[in-house]
Amino acid sequence: MTPPADSPVILDSWLVRAGRVEGLDLHLERFARSCAELLGRRPPRGFFEETAAACAGAEGEWFPCIRARRGRWEREMRPAPPRRASTVLWVGLDPDARRYPAHKGPDMPALLALRERARARGADDAVLHRNGKIVEAATATLLFARGDTLLRPPGPRLPGVTERLWVRRWPGPVRTEAVSLAEAPALRCWALSSLHGATPVTRWITSGP
Repeated sequence: MTPPADSPVILDSWLVRAGRVEGLDLHLERFARSCAELLGRRPPRGFFEETAAACAGAEGEWFPCIRARRGRWEREMRPAPPRRASTVLWVGLDPDARRYPAHKGPDMPALLALRERARARGADDAVLHRNGKIVEAATATLLFARGDTLLRPPGPRLPGVTERLWVRRWPGPVRTEAVSLAEAPALRCWALSSLHGATPVTRWITSGP
């Protein structure tokens, strides 16, 4: 079955360092699951094998992107952008308006535009929120800690690969619990992404529409 021309674009990306990728199998499975659910077909096995081989043979640092678009499977080997050691978040007034919160790709143009609005205000990323509760960031998962308990905001939201890997290493209890916009700045918080890893959130900006 060939998806229609207006079918959503599905994508995934990750950091390659000297041919090594943490959680590559999780990235590929997330991509395949979204393809199956939104396009009605999974990528051919050869596409994943070629992608893994391209990563394994890459020297230096890369940030590849794979896409399912109009029935085609695409791979782009991109140089890795600079990585940051901490994160500043901007909280806008508009609530999370994604149509596909559990999938990476279909809402990406709007999310990247939102991140640009955050950057214009001196932040690195924008907070997505519903009914006064935090969901995640435009391009990162947000996790919080109250004492030694790690808090994972409830969904619907993107199943983060870096989150899954990081949670496995957390030394204390882990609980799914909503965090309000009012409480968030008082808690320890990390922004997690495949490019930057887990970076501490050092400031919250709430000014501007």
